[in-house]
Amino acid sequence: MGDVKAFRVEGLKCYFGSNDHYPQHFEVSKRGCWVIRVYILRSNRKRGLNWEFKLGPWAAGPLPAEKDEILALVLRHKRRLLRQWDSDVVVAKQRKETFRTSQKETIEGAP
Repeated sequence: MGDVKAFRVEGLKCYFGSNDHYPQHFEVSKRGCWVIRVYILRSNRKRGLNWEFKLGPWAAGPLPAEKDEILALVLRHKRRLLRQWDSDVVVAKQRKETFRTSQKETIEGAP
């Protein structure tokens, strides 16, 4: 797991899960309230912030002002977010798959 490097939002934690799945997304948590997935490519000016609950809902979800701020930051930093996804999440997933393959070969090659 790694923090989003492109921006910070006061009172929220924005991070990428390690070895996560497509489509490209990151998580945002508000301690004790909710955790949401924010989809990077699906969020746009026309449709707004594309998100879903990951954990919760313990509350009603993000406030309109929080959604507006997150959307503005996603739109402003979309390329940086996608680059971080590619470098941190996809690379971590490839390392895990390589490790699994080497472990399987070791087990199968054992007498």
